[in-house]
Amino acid sequence: MSTAVLSPRRVRELRRPRPAIDPWRPLDVVREAEHGREGLREETLTVFLAGMECPFTCVFCDLWRHTLGTPTPAGALPRQLDLALARAAGGLPVDRVKLYNASNFFHPGAVPPADDEELARRLAAVPAVTVESHPRLLGDRCLRFAGLLDGRLEVAIGLETAHRETLAGLGKQMTLDDFDRAADWLADHDLGLRVFVLVGVPGLAPEEQLEWVARSAAHALSRGARRVALIPVRGGNGALEELAARGLFHPPTLDDLEAALGRALAEAGGTVTADLWDLERFSRCAQCLPARRDRLEAMNRTGSDPGAVACARCGGSAR
Repeated sequence: MSTAVLSPRRVRELRRPRPAIDPWRPLDVVREAEHGREGLREETLTVFLAGMECPFTCVFCDLWRHTLGTPTPAGALPRQLDLALARAAGGLPVDRVKLYNASNFFHPGAVPPADDEELARRLAAVPAVTVESHPRLLGDRCLRFAGLLDGRLEVAIGLETAHRETLAGLGKQMTLDDFDRAADWLADHDLGLRVFVLVGVPGLAPEEQLEWVARSAAHALSRGARRVALIPVRGGNGALEELAARGLFHPPTLDDLEAALGRALAEAGGTVTADLWDLERFSRCAQCLPARRDRLEAMNRTGSDPGAVACARCGGSAR
């Protein structure tokens, strides 16, 4: 099965109106601990920045809701970072700051190049910084920004899936070879790599999903990724509902996310975690959701499965 490509124009036509976003205030800031298989605990501060929408119109994307329809004003992002650092519980120091702008850090419309020095200055005490980018936007600006930092730069890239034909239908304008070249380029310049892999990939048959989550995570780790995060695809952007009506998208469930993480941990090696944001939307039972969240958190933390969660109410058992 392969995705019938929806044009960027059609994807945009199917969207609901964009909520109003204040470009001078961060969307959110979250402090948490990230764990690696080596037992390493890394205190992380994630700052969700408000900025211009990504120019790549992927059929699965829901992040456009949290972006601007116009370029990010110069000076807005340093101001957002100031507010985020002030809001952060405990403030600095942390081991890593992740600057996620629901777009591409190295696109000049999303992050004005004039802001690079001010952003780096605010991160002077941070040992590691993560930003997100499309592989095609890596280059000289990425190296310059890395040079401004005292800590090591890591770039988060959405591989989504290593299934070549399905990847081609997602509207991402990226091939598996593009990803591999970007991974090699980052390694050549001693820059880190973090990767996102989708659970519930549009256009991929349900019986193939688990295999390709594991294969995609393994591929990312083999190309030097320090961490792979599994992201369940969230419906609601209109395009996914159109694909679902055509049998080309099957919304993932909490069962699917649990099974995907379990298989990726068993087969891929390295550090693989599940994204638990908005987890309740994937659950069909409120009674067992807390225990199943705890299970996933334990798997994220330890890289091993503490055991299935049985539920008397829904009759389900986490795989």
